[in-house]
Parts: sequence; C-alpha cells; structure tokens
Amino acid sequence: MRSKFYDAYREAVLAGPAIDGLPPAAAAPGRANDYISLGRQQQPILLLSCASSGALKRPPIRLRNLTVEFGVRFCVRAPAGIVEDDFVVVSLCGDDLGLAEAFCLTADALVTALPTVPLASDIEKAVREFVDLLSALSLPSSRAVAGLWAELWLMSVALEPQAAIMAWHRDPNNRFDFSFGSHFVEVKATELEQRNHDFSYEQLRRSEVPVRVASLRLRRAQGGKSVADLVGTLHKRLSAELRVKLVKNVFDAIGSAVSEAAEIRFDEEFAKSNLRVITADLVPTPEIPVRSPISAIRFQVNLDDSSLHTHLQELSASAALLAPPD
Repeated sequence: MRSKFYDAYREAVLAGPAIDGLPPAAAAPGRANDYISLGRQQQPILLLSCASSGALKRPPIRLRNLTVEFGVRFCVRAPAGIVEDDFVVVSLCGDDLGLAEAFCLTADALVTALPTVPLASDIEKAVREFVDLLSALSLPSSRAVAGLWAELWLMSVALEPQAAIMAWHRDPNNRFDFSFGSHFVEVKATELEQRNHDFSYEQLRRSEVPVRVASLRLRRAQGGKSVADLVGTLHKRLSAELRVKLVKNVFDAIGSAVSEAAEIRFDEEFAKSNLRVITADLVPTPEIPVRSPISAIRFQVNLDDSSLHTHLQELSASAALLAPPD
C-alpha cells in the first residue's frame, strides 16, 4: 500500500507532459488548496497554500535532496482547471526518483496534520519538520532492511499499533526495540535458514521487567511488502504526531540507502508462519563471574537448537508485542 500522496503524485505523472508551459498537478489528499505537481525530471513538487502568504517571504532553503521556496507564484494544470496562486514550494531535488516515495511519505505525515486554512506559523513548522526528516536521507544507513521490516510488520499487524509506535525506540542504540511499561520486546530477523541471532548480555539478563524476543525468518518475494508499504499501512491507524515519529525513525534507519530499500520486499505469509517468540530468561548466555572486570558481552545464539525447541512459542503476529505470560 502506497501513501495517498504517492498515489496523487502518480496521478500527476499519468496526466502527461506540461501543456503551454503549465505542468500537471493533482490535488493533495485531504487538502482543498494544496497540490502535488512535477518538476522538469518528473520529481514531485509540493505546493502549500497559506492564509497569510505575505508573511512567508523567506530566503529559500537548499539542501542535497530538497529545496523550499516561500511565496512563489505558481501556475499548474489541475484536474479542475488552471490554478494560479502564491505557494510555499517544496521540491525534491536531483534525478533520483527513488526518493519520490520517501518525499510523499513525508508529505503524508506532515501536510495532512495542517489546519484547513494554515497560518504562516503552521506552514513554517511543517517545513522545518520536512527539512529535518528529509535530511536523514543524506546520512549513511544505520540498520539492515530486514530488521527494520520485521519491526514495522509486527506493528502493522499489532492489536494496538498506536501503543506499539509509542513504545518503539527512537535511537537504534537503545537496548530494546520496544519499551512498554510492563515489558520489553527485542525483534530479531534473519533471511537464513537457521535462527542465528546476535544478542548482548544486557538484553537477556539485565532487565528489571520481563523481556520477550520475537524471532522472524524472512524470505524475499517480488509480490511481497516493502518498508514503504508497511509505513503506508500504519499511517491509516496513527495520529498525526505518531506518523511523524514513524517516518523519522524509518528515515533515520534507512538513510541514503532509501532507494535500495524500496526494491526489497518480503513475503508476509512466510514471516507469519515463521514467527517464533521466546522469553529472554530462556535464551542461554555466557556467564559473567561476580566481580568480573567484564562489563559487556555480545554473542550469537541459534534459537533453532534442539535444546530450545520446547521454549519457542508460535504466537499470532498480532500478539507478538504483548507482554509475556507470567
């Protein structure tokens, strides 16, 4: 499932080339006076209207992937006819159309939260967040796509996705992927046949509350779901604030590998049938002697080992993030 803004962008692309110098545009979803148009290389351009456009005369913002211009007179060919007005113009830069989906996901998260008739302060806040989110796509990737996909998929099928997003870590260096009040959840994913997962001693043994490990085996499939598909699914079930957190976490994780990540798709049914859950206290660890100078250990555990088979639970995906039983 794509974002609604990406669908609108594709609508503008399918409308054909510019006629008499007027580029095609599609109405921004849920917005009466905002549009998505096209640049010279068919990159998306977001046109934001403002009740006080005169108060938005600012120097343009130019970044690697993004340009923002304030109070620009723009004329487009929309489905309802020719539209000409002063807009805040947010443009994707360059010829990498693999970023178009990320651009539209950002617009979906931020623009739909704007008031019906936004003031200059509303637009400025949205633009600042837009710049902040897209800036992450110029940084190196900090996560493997499989691990990110697994976390997103579990949230997309969770009984309470809003609670899952609220518990989702902001920093990839946090000890656990999900921090609920009553328990933690660590998600592990592999594309290999065996469930060989890396752990830290702190994850499995040094927690004041119960810890659940959700282990998924994943398989790539042309007709599967991408990271963007899962984000689009989650968008429908989240508040505006949590949509922003979702997109920010995803972009921070993917970074400059966003185009490559868009091509990777995993089979949901395979993930569902190969989901296993185990409580952390049942996962074996090396022993750290009392008063040892060793403070941290990282190691790999094969959860498919015969000694662990009886401890692996086959839970429904919707319940995988729930608190482990007493």
